[in-house]
Amino acid sequence: MLKDESILKYEIKGSPSFAHVAITLDKPGQDIIAEGGAMIYMDGHIQMTTKSSGGIMKGLKRTLSGESMFQNYFSLPEGSNQGTVVFSHGVPGDIIHLHLKQGEKWVLSRDGYICSTMGIAISTKASGKQFFGGEGLFQTTVTAEKEGDIWLGGYGMVEKHEIKQDQEFLVDTSIMMAYSANIQHKVSKVGGKKSFILGGEGFVIRYTGPGIVYTQNRDIRALASLIWPFLPKSR
Repeated sequence: MLKDESILKYEIKGSPSFAHVAITLDKPGQDIIAEGGAMIYMDGHIQMTTKSSGGIMKGLKRTLSGESMFQNYFSLPEGSNQGTVVFSHGVPGDIIHLHLKQGEKWVLSRDGYICSTMGIAISTKASGKQFFGGEGLFQTTVTAEKEGDIWLGGYGMVEKHEIKQDQEFLVDTSIMMAYSANIQHKVSKVGGKKSFILGGEGFVIRYTGPGIVYTQNRDIRALASLIWPFLPKSR
């Protein structure tokens, strides 16, 4: 991943609370793949088609990790001028851009993926022990089959952490946003039994460098627990 490199022109506005990303297509062939519902507006001559990347079975697996079964493809028709598509995330927060070299792989939090260029494969895998930490049984993995760009969304402020060789770094499972797949990690309890039961922290992801981790500073589960008492209850 190289800072400030990108295949497509883009601009992120509204950070860090209500970010959206405007991506410009300069010529036909510069397609964008996006999560269903991520587009908020675009130039009228841009074409959008909808399909399940990799087929129905892969689409069904994506739904297990919180992503859409179908994805939208945005492209310029032959002979048309440049156009811009604007995307946002499902919750208020920031958006980050990653420029991936061929073969580079990242693991994302539930619902973190927004959009990407062609050649970025989106897949789903079992998350193992992270299921017990509240992240769900399946996670989203992105792999650069060729060099490309990807945009990710976080709930709240997003922070980048560069973990040095043999350095340990602990992150609450619900605060993890993305991490480079090469970094060593495991899910564990924090503190002793008393702290685990009474401290309110529960499980954490324990990373060991080198590698990169992105965190978001808000927990969607905490928001849900605050709203729940005010929701109408069926009689």
